[in-house]
Amino acid sequence: MLLLAGLAAAGPTRGQPALDCAHPSEARSWIGRLRLAEIEGAEDIHRAAMWDAFGRCPAGAPGEPCREAERRRFEAQWEAQKRGIEDKYRSVLGEFVQRCRGLISLDWRGRRIRRPEAPR
Repeated sequence: MLLLAGLAAAGPTRGQPALDCAHPSEARSWIGRLRLAEIEGAEDIHRAAMWDAFGRCPAGAPGEPCREAERRRFEAQWEAQKRGIEDKYRSVLGEFVQRCRGLISLDWRGRRIRRPEAPR
């Protein structure tokens, strides 16, 4: 809940919507864009670190086993890091939906579902 509160408290930045229950599709889209941006940024940093590690291996064919070992190590690290990011944003989205549950009802595409009126 703290992460969601932090994102909501930060408010909109550069035209981004706040996590507003009145606009669930915009909030979901914003959360998705934040998730993607974090994954892409982390991937770029991770890839640069992997290339640096490759540079510590011997050049040419003698360095192939070293580069392959580094590639496997970095691949495993990246998968764990990416899962962590995805889990974080899944949690943010879940917290948003939970907080707004009484006000909104969304289908699997994030579109508002109209609840039938109670009989009179």
